[in-house]
Amino acid sequence: MPELPEVETIRLQLKKFLVEKKITGIEIKKSKSFPNDSKLVIGAKVIDVRRFGKVCVIDLDNKYSLLVHLKLTGQLLVNGIIGPHTRVIINFDSDNLIFNDLRIFGWIKVVKTDEAENSGFIGKLGPEPFRDLTFDLFKQALEKTTRPIKIILMDQEKISGVGNIYANDALWLAKINPKTPANQLSNQLTNQLFDAILKVLKDGIKYGGASDQHYLKPDGTRGEYQKHFLVYGRKGELCERSTCQKEGAKITRIAVGGRGTFYCPNCQK
Repeated sequence: MPELPEVETIRLQLKKFLVEKKITGIEIKKSKSFPNDSKLVIGAKVIDVRRFGKVCVIDLDNKYSLLVHLKLTGQLLVNGIIGPHTRVIINFDSDNLIFNDLRIFGWIKVVKTDEAENSGFIGKLGPEPFRDLTFDLFKQALEKTTRPIKIILMDQEKISGVGNIYANDALWLAKINPKTPANQLSNQLTNQLFDAILKVLKDGIKYGGASDQHYLKPDGTRGEYQKHFLVYGRKGELCERSTCQKEGAKITRIAVGGRGTFYCPNCQK
């Protein structure tokens, strides 16, 4: 599932491509993917593109917004090729926005702009890195639970935007075992993890997100963070820390909360 860096990359490109363009028509090939009345937004012009966690919000000048959640396999492509997995086509006066979704879990919904921040999924999101997540809020979230720290990092009601890829890499960077109960982290480790989360997310944005599976940028190109994974997807490879390499320590894959989890048993204890 696209995480904060991927959706932020999408937001930046959509803002570049779509602002000031008018919606001239919408073709809905799968009603589940666009469950609302398209007439509410046809004729409206895009004035901004925002992001809340993993959700993109396309604001229109008629006081409505399009909420887009890509879920597992969704793609938003500007002037992309229409194919068998295309679920929605939004026509603008000079471009098309193609919504592809292999698994049909994602969606585009129409809401009133002044209700977007409090609507359904968005209204339940926790504080977001770079915007309103402070160290004190982060520490408080960890102190209240015995659940594994990796699960807390991926809980969107605790911290919004962090998913499996960046949780794995942040925990490696902070030298924390992903199974550690959240409330057992020392103040120093909590500090290290807070900084690590911000760093891996910034790196993710820098490289345009991770295209290890279905994710593509709106211009159709791939992100490149997958070339810089710290531990995610690297089962059996040597840990990048020099001390671990000297000892031949390799990345291990386990399951935490039912999700594939990658870590180095040697330096993440």
